[in-house]
Amino acid sequence: MTFSSNLSFAENKKSVILYFFWGEGCPYCAKEKIFLTTLKKKYPRLEIKDYEVIHNQAPRELLMTMSRSYGISPTGVPVTFIGDKSFVGFNEEIASKIELILKSCLKKTCEDPLFYKKY
Repeated sequence: MTFSSNLSFAENKKSVILYFFWGEGCPYCAKEKIFLTTLKKKYPRLEIKDYEVIHNQAPRELLMTMSRSYGISPTGVPVTFIGDKSFVGFNEEIASKIELILKSCLKKTCEDPLFYKKY
């Protein structure tokens, strides 16, 4: 196998999808946005799908649907879904966990959180 073949193989690997639900004016959401931007630069295969849910009804409905699938009842934002994990809120511990799950998902295929069912 040549070097160019290895490069092509690496480029064809699937993205890891992360869903980020946030609210305008939320300071924790703003911190997570900065973290996710940094994470995206570090891991280019990360695909971030972000939705503002305070002023937008359709993303709020998607958040509720995904929350039911994960067996959670979030009472605020931010809410993040990656692999088979979900997080409500944001702090350094959550940031570390998100990055660990991302690294794991880069090694093995994690399904799109949109299609995850806990039950």
